[in-house]
Amino acid sequence: MSRSLFPSAALFLSGVIAVLIGAAIVLDPAAFHATSGIHLGAGDAALLNEMRAAGGPILAAGLLALAGLFVHRLQTLALTASAVFYTGYGLARLASLMVDGVPDQAMVWITALELAVGAVCFLAVAASGRTAAPG
Repeated sequence: MSRSLFPSAALFLSGVIAVLIGAAIVLDPAAFHATSGIHLGAGDAALLNEMRAAGGPILAAGLLALAGLFVHRLQTLALTASAVFYTGYGLARLASLMVDGVPDQAMVWITALELAVGAVCFLAVAASGRTAAPG
């Protein structure tokens, strides 16, 4: 994959994942979290509100990443935001593993995926900086 395609591929990957997850959480947080063995109380409006609220920034981060595909001046911002977003989630999950113990196997894989996507986005930021035209 050429260096010019690498940042776009990273933005597409990070954007699609975040949009799908963010939208799923906003639309039906109980069903989304049940796929990872987390069961939210259907009658707990405060908990559901908190879960939906967390889905909003995930959706927004995904939309920013996808916008970076089409608006060149947003590319570096979108890649950096995606890198920080995914790495932040992955590192927080690693901390939880150490403090709280090992969760459902799906959550362990999600941790690895988040760290991998974050690393890809950091590499894409570096690659796009090396290939950017001056001025």
